[in-house]
Amino acid sequence: MPNLAAIEMRNISFSYGDVKILENFDLSIESGKVYCLVGSSGSGKTTALKIINGLVRPQEGELFHDGKAFDFSNAATYRRTMGYSIQGSGLFPHMSLEENLSIIARKEGWNSKKIRDRILELCELVNLPSTNAFLAKKPREISGGQQQRVGIARALFMKPKIMLMDEPFSALDPITRKELQQEFLSLQAKLQVTIVLVTHDLSEAFKMAHEMVLLNKGRVEQKGAPSKFLLSPNSTFVSDFIESHSPGNILKEVYLYSVINTDFYSSTKQAGCILIQHLDGGPEHTFSTIDEATAFLQQQGQQAHYWVDDDSVFLDLQDFDGNSSRNSVQATQHILEGMKLLLQSNRDTLPIVNRDNKLIGVFSEEALNAL
Repeated sequence: MPNLAAIEMRNISFSYGDVKILENFDLSIESGKVYCLVGSSGSGKTTALKIINGLVRPQEGELFHDGKAFDFSNAATYRRTMGYSIQGSGLFPHMSLEENLSIIARKEGWNSKKIRDRILELCELVNLPSTNAFLAKKPREISGGQQQRVGIARALFMKPKIMLMDEPFSALDPITRKELQQEFLSLQAKLQVTIVLVTHDLSEAFKMAHEMVLLNKGRVEQKGAPSKFLLSPNSTFVSDFIESHSPGNILKEVYLYSVINTDFYSSTKQAGCILIQHLDGGPEHTFSTIDEATAFLQQQGQQAHYWVDDDSVFLDLQDFDGNSSRNSVQATQHILEGMKLLLQSNRDTLPIVNRDNKLIGVFSEEALNAL
């Protein structure tokens, strides 16, 4: 039996003056899933989030929570049943952490014991200290990662069924951000809260979302599992958006010569002998048979011969089983191109040559794994 829609937006339209933000906007969000809203600036992501929370009232359309029409005239009451977490945590700087955490509960008339019990429960849940000394601190006295944890704990305080999050991790350093993202995914799996998360970071959306929603000029351009955006884009806009925002796009700006590995030996046939020389230079090793040369390379941990002529021009890559390939890649090609060629080659390494086709190094599986 399919999940019921926790949130349903039907034919929503909203404008600021003459500027249309959302137009005939439809979105259904199932219970217990993480939905990530992505799109260019001005596409309507944050406005959609504010409408769901009752902070903004649309000029047209209907909003439903758990199948019931949302009463915008009584939005404050609905809002208390939803958690809201924003960029930079949104904590009140003049309040202690304990006061920040319990602000809604105090307004709802919770007694001090019930508040304290919930604070202790949440501190354990989001990996925060629960000592009196810590809870008495002001937000400025703790780290950014701790502030964000407090913000998430506050959003969870009233045990909401729905969590709305607007760029909650964007102000954090990469290491803290990755840690919090992983912790939050574990938390969501445990609590089965419905999450609607706005993000500009496509890699974050791919990591966090059960369903991704791409907005384009106030409408849903595509909605579905993140993999569908890669494998089955609905339009040119979708494929262009994914390509331009993809983390892999960064690799197009980095060249293979920046990850070149020169810890290899080349092989040259000369006057009935085989010369082996390290790509960084050094002494030549001369062998009378291919078996002797192969044994030497195996001792060095190398899995193939990189055959070159007397001028170091690359001729052939031949593994010790006799399989060979003349494919090579220019040092000035992008890493992304090198990655594609390496994967297609079914080899651990790919010869890198300069503009004169001289062997200058290899692009290795180790470099691919690091990337």
